[in-house]
Amino acid sequence: EGSYALNPQGKARIIEFREMVQSLHGLGFRVIMDVVYNHTYESGLEEKSVLDKIVPNYYHRLDPISGAIEQSTCCDNTATERVMMAKLMTDSLIVWARDYKIDGFRFDLMGHQPKQAMLEARAAVRQVDSDSYFYGEGWNFGEVAHNRQFVQASQLELGGTEIGTFTDRLRDAVRGSGNNTRKGQGVGNGLLTLPNNQQSQTKDLSDYHLKMAQLRLGLAGNLAEFTLTNEHGQHVLGKEVPYGDQPTGYALDPADTINYVSKHDNQTLWDNSQYRLPFELSTEDRVRLHLQSISFALFAQGIPFLHLGAEFLRSKSYLRDSYDYGDWFNRVDFSKQNNFYHVGLPPEAKDKDNWPLIKEVMAGHQGRDKVSAKHITFSSDVFTQMLAIRMSSPLFRLATAKEIIEKVSFLNTGENAQAGLIVMELNDNLGDQVDDNYQSILVVFNTSAQSQTFSGTAEQELTFSGYQLHKEQAVGADDVVKQSVVKEQSITVPAMTTAVFVKPR
Repeated sequence: EGSYALNPQGKARIIEFREMVQSLHGLGFRVIMDVVYNHTYESGLEEKSVLDKIVPNYYHRLDPISGAIEQSTCCDNTATERVMMAKLMTDSLIVWARDYKIDGFRFDLMGHQPKQAMLEARAAVRQVDSDSYFYGEGWNFGEVAHNRQFVQASQLELGGTEIGTFTDRLRDAVRGSGNNTRKGQGVGNGLLTLPNNQQSQTKDLSDYHLKMAQLRLGLAGNLAEFTLTNEHGQHVLGKEVPYGDQPTGYALDPADTINYVSKHDNQTLWDNSQYRLPFELSTEDRVRLHLQSISFALFAQGIPFLHLGAEFLRSKSYLRDSYDYGDWFNRVDFSKQNNFYHVGLPPEAKDKDNWPLIKEVMAGHQGRDKVSAKHITFSSDVFTQMLAIRMSSPLFRLATAKEIIEKVSFLNTGENAQAGLIVMELNDNLGDQVDDNYQSILVVFNTSAQSQTFSGTAEQELTFSGYQLHKEQAVGADDVVKQSVVKEQSITVPAMTTAVFVKPR
């Protein structure tokens, strides 16, 4: 790819790319390549067709009746189930890992490829880089859905392989289901606690209980065998909590799960929230909920995935699919002066149907959805502190399902659970010790509009003696979280706040 090169001619772009990777490695980063093996841009005799000109009708998946190339991905689907297409994928991955020192690979629409091809490709790459990590989109759809043509590299098939899949379970629980709507609020933008009056209270309550269960499972690595207590007081496994017609819990290992609340597809987290938030909410509270939504991904077991600019409240002016729309919608201001919210309606080609709703929410929010440099700087500072908290303890990064099942639990559950409150305990006194500094950590997510005090139930006999606010929050940029109070029998956390309490050894 030469469009980013200072000199795209000849071998110069190769040298520049290798220098870039080397420089990033020197800064302590590892580098992941986004790869697309499930489709090509063109086929047949078109100008940008390559594979179909080498061996016509071999490298692409054909409709068995019409013979036309399948296009369920977006374009011309490849047939990775065929020997030479799988070999092309494996051989090129080896080149990236061996010659360009790429450390891992993110696979576009990975579910359109055979699980076996992915396992064999990873084994081959690990011959040259033993620590290479593979992950991707494990969606189940199209002509290969439900293992119709082969066992897919999809969410439900990759459990235990440590090939990661993006989990839409935690994402939808936090940001809400669907896109371009005010009806599908999530836990992170007001479901039940800050209703925007688009659903009935009965439906909200049912949806809330399900999303809270899905969110707790996401925090526990989305494990199929993790036990939760539901709103009826019943013990259920992750695989028994529904997500549409699929199980919520499908992972067998924390490396199976990629946790996120926004990425390049669909609107940014900021834009998505403005669709759903109540109109009267203040700008400051919108920023708090934005950061809390990110905290769910950062404090979850598994691997967190962050969308570029989320810490800067990044907006794409409601644009749903921005890959081909240049800097006007895609820019990120690292000077933290502007998040580029509402710099114009998104282009007609992808978002014309959304224009009426965008105009409605812009009018309803009355400017409370527009942030200043002060808000962006605050968000960036709090985000940096959340990263430091995650890295301060291996309890946030447990390496096996066994460790998660032993050490992770949720205290505010069952029939008498307080609404708008998730209390997650990471207890290093259970199982083998992993943390030399803390014996236990409590993460309290208060998504409600009021301060909440948690003391457990009479049966639990909880004590919070010895806990203190994490040092990153105690001296950090957020003055609100500093108002949290720990007493022997209770913990109080301000509204719309994620507070982390640690119990030193």
